[in-house]
Parts: sequence; C-alpha cells; structure tokens
Amino acid sequence: MEYSSHHFDVIVVGAGIMGSSTAYQLAKRGQRTLLLEQFDFLHHRGSSHGESRTIRATYPEDYYSDMVMESSQSWEQAQSEIGYKVYFKAQQFDMGPSDNKSLQSVISNCERKSLPHQVLDGQQVSDRFSGRINIPESWVGVLTEVGGVIKPTKAVSMFQALAFQKGAVLRDNMEVKNIVKDKARGGVNVVVANGEEYWGKKCVVTAGAWMSKLVKTVSGLELPIQALETSVCYWRIKEGHEAKFAIGSDFPTLASYGEPYIYGTPSLEFPGLIKIAVHGGYTCDPDKRPWGPGIPSDSMKEWIEGRFSGLVDHGGPVATQLCMYSMTPDGDFVIDFLGGEFGKDVVVGGGFSGHGFKMAPVVGRILADLALSGEAKGVDLKHFRIQRFQENPKGNVKDYEDQVTLI
Repeated sequence: MEYSSHHFDVIVVGAGIMGSSTAYQLAKRGQRTLLLEQFDFLHHRGSSHGESRTIRATYPEDYYSDMVMESSQSWEQAQSEIGYKVYFKAQQFDMGPSDNKSLQSVISNCERKSLPHQVLDGQQVSDRFSGRINIPESWVGVLTEVGGVIKPTKAVSMFQALAFQKGAVLRDNMEVKNIVKDKARGGVNVVVANGEEYWGKKCVVTAGAWMSKLVKTVSGLELPIQALETSVCYWRIKEGHEAKFAIGSDFPTLASYGEPYIYGTPSLEFPGLIKIAVHGGYTCDPDKRPWGPGIPSDSMKEWIEGRFSGLVDHGGPVATQLCMYSMTPDGDFVIDFLGGEFGKDVVVGGGFSGHGFKMAPVVGRILADLALSGEAKGVDLKHFRIQRFQENPKGNVKDYEDQVTLI
C-alpha cells in the first residue's frame, strides 16, 4: 500500500516513557511510526515526568533482573546516540528485617542470577557508609553495583527525539477515543478526538493510568489496572553534610523493605535535598485526581530519623511532587496482545505499578517485537499475560509481602 499522511506501519498510543521507547524501537527498524499523546508532550499528568527514578536489579521476582540488566545497557546505548546523559550510575542498597520474605527473595535471586552482591550486618553497613546509614540490629543490608538514577522527563524527551530523527511522526494533544478493527483492509483505525482517523497495520497502546479506560472503550475488556496518586518527597540534608549524600559520591540508591516500603535516591536534582518517599499512594480516577496533599506518614519521619544518623532533617519534607502509578493487583506488568477481534493487531503495555520506568528500553523493545513479529525475543512473558487475571483475580501468586502501600 502506498503511504499517505494517515497510513502507518504501527501507531503507538500514549507518549510517556513506554510509548516513546516503543516508537524509537520501531522507527530505528525502519517502520513508519506514529506516536500519539492525548496531552502536551512531556506533560506532568501521568507517570513519566519529574526529576529522578531509581534503577536496580534487586527484585524479589526473578523475572525482572534480566530485564533490568538489558535495560541498563540500552539506557547507555540510547544516551550515546543522543549525546547527553539520562542515566547516572550509583550502587544500590536494599535493607530490611532479616526475616522479611521479600528481602530474603532478593538475596536468593542475587545468588541465582550470579549478581555480585554483599550481605551486610548493622556494623558493616555503618562502616561501609561511614555512619551515614544505620540499620537496626535485626536488619540486614544488601549492596549491589547495578543502581543509579534515571532523569525521567529528560529520558522521555530523548526517546522522542531519537524516534523523530529516525522518521517517526509525533503528534500531541491528540486524545484517542477509539480503536476499530478495519475489516476491509486489515489493521486498525485509530480515531482521535478531533475526528481524524489514522490507519495502522498494527497498534501499541501504552496509555499509563488511562489504560483500563481506553481498553474498556475499545474492546469491553476490564483490565484490573488502578490509578494511584503518589507523593515524592524531598528532605533537607543538614548544613555541612550535603556532599556526603550527593550523586557521584559513594552514597547509593535505596530501598527499605517492610511496612512501609521506602525508597530513595542520592541528592541530584535539588542541591542539599535528598529524595525519600513511600512506595504507594491514593487510589483515584486519573481524570479526577485529588492533587495532593499526600502528607508523609509518621513512619517515614521515624525511618529517616533512624537511618541517617541525624544528618537529614526528618521534621517534614521541604518539597513534594505528585506522580501517578498504574497498579495491577500483583504489581506485575501487563504486556500482551489485546486479542478478541483484534487478534495480534493491538498490543498493550501497561500496569507498570510504580517500578517500570527503569525497564522502559527493554519494554519498548518487547512491545515492538510483539507488534512486528508476534513474539518477543529472549524474554518469557507468561507473568505479564492478561489471562492471569481470568485464572486468578489477584494475578500472579507470590509468597512474600506486598510492597505498595494503598492509602
């Protein structure tokens, strides 16, 4: 078929990190690609904006570690193509009660995957970080080399720029209202709010917090993806100690298992401030968000007081930012064909549950593989199938604690 301005090989719906990475993957393979975004590019209403995301290969689930390792290399490859950095390396430090099942599984996976790591007791942690990090006697720490910070808005912009350089067409403020099977010529018609229609041989939907709404409209399928609004908090490092917590020193990215699950990054985006936040949030409608206040819990203040030897002011955060999660019941991704009348013509990628950003390069690669060849190379997608929710409404069965706090 001869191409017109409305005919494409693949149409990607949603230009957050996953959609932008997918568009880049498709365009560099020579596919005529259209990337559609319902709001402005680089908007702050979804999950792909802000100052930092952590990258770590330490997971209780063994099927994520290899994806992170591939993504770590792909982040470096993409930033070498664009000419600036979005990935700032650091060590990763996980900690928690020694009997915490999730942390025990992290250690087991490090051993099984031959991921270099050190298991440290309280004294060893204090020695290793010169007293900047302290843990209770009943806790252990796990130190690994694969960690660091991704700059999210900058990363999305990078993939969009690379996709454009390789021939992709990018359109924002184009809300997709429906995706309809084209029974006459095959493929699908994508209908946007202004009445325009675009035809594609294939379509990839990466609609983030709006995924369940759009999929229900398109196919009637109820995907169990719940939008959460989460607060990212920044705390002041006490004067004279700022350099000890900065990126580029030996201060790591952090994850603390238990109730609540807390994560953090070295000081990078705001001088003198460190990002420490609870992995969780408020359930909401992405179109009717509470927009805060997201007040930090006393448990987070106590955690900061106990971990950082009084070097970080735990009275309250000095800055907060809001972000969205798209949560599945099991915290695992949804990467699959939509099926039904669409067969393999529509691929969905969603439900990244607050921990997918780091894996965006490999997710984009997988979604492009599925759209173009009907299968993904080098990865087992059984944990990400839609079918799992029909077999068990809670999804994948896990024998350790939930990590996301629902408020």
